[in-house]
This record gives sequence, C-alpha cells and structure tokens, in this order.
Amino acid sequence: MCVLAHAAAGAVVTLCGSKAAAQESTALDRFDPAPAGDAFFSVPSASVPGKLAPGAAALLSYARDPLSLRRQSDEGDELTWVSRQVVLHVLVSMELFERVKLDLDVPVTVEQGGTSGTLGTQTVTAPSGAQAGDLRVGGRVALLGQDGAVPAAALRMSVWLPGGGARAFSGTESARFAPALVVGGEYPRWLWSATFGGRFVPASEESLTGGETFGGVAAALRLGGFQIGPELMVAGVAGNPLQERARSGVSAEGWLGARVALGPVTLGLGGGPGFGRTPGTPAFRLFGGISVAADLGRSRERTPVAGDAGEGDGARRDAAKAVGAKVPERAVGVAPVSDQDGDGVVDADDACPALVGVDRPPRRGCPPDQDGDRIVDADDRCPAEAGVASTNAERHGCPADTDGDGIVDARDACPSERGEATQDPQTHGCPRAVRVEGSQIVLLQQVNFATGKAEILKESFDLLQQVVRALEEHPEIARVAVDGHTDGRGSEKANLDLSRRRALSVVQWLIEHGVDARRLESRGFGPRRPLADNTTDAGRAKNRRVEFQIRRRTAEGAAGWRDGPVDED
Repeated sequence: MCVLAHAAAGAVVTLCGSKAAAQESTALDRFDPAPAGDAFFSVPSASVPGKLAPGAAALLSYARDPLSLRRQSDEGDELTWVSRQVVLHVLVSMELFERVKLDLDVPVTVEQGGTSGTLGTQTVTAPSGAQAGDLRVGGRVALLGQDGAVPAAALRMSVWLPGGGARAFSGTESARFAPALVVGGEYPRWLWSATFGGRFVPASEESLTGGETFGGVAAALRLGGFQIGPELMVAGVAGNPLQERARSGVSAEGWLGARVALGPVTLGLGGGPGFGRTPGTPAFRLFGGISVAADLGRSRERTPVAGDAGEGDGARRDAAKAVGAKVPERAVGVAPVSDQDGDGVVDADDACPALVGVDRPPRRGCPPDQDGDRIVDADDRCPAEAGVASTNAERHGCPADTDGDGIVDARDACPSERGEATQDPQTHGCPRAVRVEGSQIVLLQQVNFATGKAEILKESFDLLQQVVRALEEHPEIARVAVDGHTDGRGSEKANLDLSRRRALSVVQWLIEHGVDARRLESRGFGPRRPLADNTTDAGRAKNRRVEFQIRRRTAEGAAGWRDGPVDED
C-alpha cells in the first residue's frame, strides 16, 4: 500500500513500505527570509549601501497545514501529518565597503504538531517539540549600483549546513546551496526587488523534496518610515529522483507585508496564502519580526562633539533595514539626530529636509535628480537631460523648446518660431519659407499672382498659411503692413494701383484664415522701391514682391491689438 504526502493543495510524493518513517528528514519550512537589513521579508535587496554596517533581526513564522497524507486509492481518506509549524529565524548580517554583504540565518522550530496515526499500511508520528534547523550562510556581491531609473544588480549565494533537526521536519542530513541573481531599485516613494535562482539538493531517499528553481518579486509604497506592499515567491520543484513515484510541481506563496521604522529599530508584520503541490507549502502563513541596523563606517566619518545633532554624515541605509524604510543610524554615545523626513540623512546635512531623498552629492538628502536640473526624476519627463520647469506636463524637466517644434533651443536656429529639422545648422528648426527677423516677417519665396491681376495663385496658399502660423506664434506683433511692389514696366499709375490691390488681396486672405484684422494694413508702392535693376528679367522678378513690415509690437499680447493709424517711424 502506498500513501501520498502532499501540501494543502494536492499530492506530490508517494510513500511506500518502511521508508515512510524516514521521510521526516526534510526541511519542511519553505519560508526563506531575506538577510537582516534588507528591504523585504523574503525577496532580497540588490544594493549594498553600508561601509561597515551590521544588522540583526528576529522573525517568527507560523505555517498552517504544511503537510498531509492521503491514501492513493481513496482521495477522501486523509491524515494531516503536520498541521502547524512555528519557526523562529535569528538573522545577522554585515555590509562591507558598499560592495559585499554577508549573512547568517539560524532557524529554530519552536513548536510544531499534527496527527499521528495509520493510513493504509503507513504509520506516522506527528512531530513535536523544539528542534534546531539547518544553518544558512549567505553572501551577496553588488554588480551594479542604481543609476536613476537603471536598477541595481547583485549575485547572491546561500548554503545550508545540516542542523540537529533532521528527524523532525526541521532540516536535512546533507548540505544544499542556491545561487541567485537579484535586481531592484528604490525611489522617493516606492521600491522594488526581484530575484531568480536555483536550489540544488543532493538526491536522497530520506527527503520528500528535491532541487528546484525559484523566483520572487516584491514592491512597496514608502511613506516616511512606513512601508507596505506585496511579495510573491514561486518555486518549480523537480521532485526527488530516488522516490520512484515522486512528482514535480509548482508552488507559490503571496503575502502582504507592512513595516515601520522607530529610530534604529524596525517592526514588521505580514501574511498570506500558499498555492501549489509542494510539501511545505501551507494553506496560509503569518509572520512578524523586529530588526536593528547601523552603519559604523559612516558614523565614524565625522567626529561627534558636544551638542552635535548629527551622527557622522547621516548615512543612507538600504531602503528599509528589514522594514523597507530608510533608517537613521545611531552610534553609541552620540545624541539622537533630527531627520524629519526619515530618509537617513540628518537634517543638518539634508538639502531637502522635508522630502524623502537619497544620500548622493551634491544635494544630499534630496530625491534623485540624475541630470542635476533640480527637477526630481519622479517629476522629470527627461531625467537624463538637464532641462527647465514647464507648465506642459509632457515637457517638464526637458531642455527648453520655446517654440514647441520638438527641437530644443540649444540646437534651434530659430528658437522663437516653429520649424523643421534640417541638416544645416543655420536652418535647423527654422520655418521652411517664413521667418520673423527684426522688423520684418521675411518670406523666402514669392507670393504669386495671376499676370496683371490681384488674384493669388493656389501655389502660394501654403506660403501664406505659414505667415498665419508665424502671427499666431508671435502675439506681440500688433500691426503688420502688407506692402505690394511691382517692376518698372508699364505706367506708374497702373503699377501703383496693381500693387495696392495685390496687398489688399493678401490682407483679405489672411483675415479669412484667422488673422485679426486689427493687426493688418495694406500699402502699395508700385515700382517706387525696387530691390534690383528693372532692365533685366532677373531684376524685375525680384522687384515684383509682397513684403510684411512689422510696424508695432506690444507686451500686452492680444490686448494690445488696436485699430487706427500707426505713427510713422
């Protein structure tokens, strides 16, 4: 007769014959706490901010129904082998040189219980009493520090050494190890971390479980010294190859955790359900803990004096010190410091004492601002480029673009006029054919009319539309004189009349397309103001033109547009 050992969600391992009693050589508790001083309960942090930073924590975990048995032939016949397990984790850690973190976890099963009995031919005895667990020794090496939005990254290695509880679901009889990659980041109001790795376990007939791959992700909202957020750990278990009918499976635990910093001490509480088919995955888990951390390396950077409100330079701790909040360090014999925003930079050294920030020069204690434009990255639409404040939310913190043409002023040859990108630095960002220069709106093309008439040809409509756009972009231009000019052929009287009619035709077109009539007047000069020689075709073509002379500007914008004559210059 064979019996299935399973977690609350379903069977995973078949127990047969006399080996059933030996299956207690299993580290049943699947809760693997993050090192002391890290930001989350189980997902480790990627950064190592301490120079010489010890940390310590105690974490108590309660798991409900982590292991049951049922007869393989009768799924309704079930025995809860382990109905509860309470494990205390004593954690210590040390951060060194802002690069390496070493940690130790001493687990002790302080209370457990279940149901003893016989299921089919299998007789099992429920565990009880306190038992030492397998000692975990770990280390983490920072590979990349966080740079703005680019997260930090680290490699982590954990090794479990056999403890004294190999016969009471508290440990195993062989060592196991787990390499993992960790990435994460912290920002003024939130933080996150993720990990992925594998746990390698020697195959054994004495264990219910085998090797596995695992991953976890966590995120939290931070409000001063308070932090709250979810964590999720998932494991894919390969099963035990020495168990003839062992099954692989996937399990997960999801928790909601909260932490609060009280000076150098942090308190945390969390819990949530378990899902899956792996022994040790409980129906639900509750946990709570307390931790303390300090950075002795940073606290010694400045010698305290009597009445000094600081302690070193107010070192930034990793986003949380086991509770997720940045915690001001406290050295023995140094008076308590003032850090009103709780970011770990004392007010005396904090350039932004009312805002949660990071300990990064030149503006220590301010929220991250990687481009140094004094607009924090969280609000900066261009966090990697120094910019300016803008009422346009999409351009806030971006380099100045006065005319809004998408070409920043520093590279725009016409920063006050919307234009187009070109390869020529002299025209890059300038309008194609219309520019405001000094006292004129300059046209790089001619307004064309029907021969001898005031009718504007359609081919010039786009050019005049650019004039409309230029006037829209320059409300300070209060009056423009549209001047018509002709060449010298024909009578002066006829040419004066034609030039006046052409200028009026242009004014009428502009008014019909949205330009306020108060801003326009028309004048005709016939052949009286030639630009070139009227004896050549090229010269006459240059003299036939329409010009736009700016006669008055105003600082009042549209309020300064007025009817009536303008005094002659």
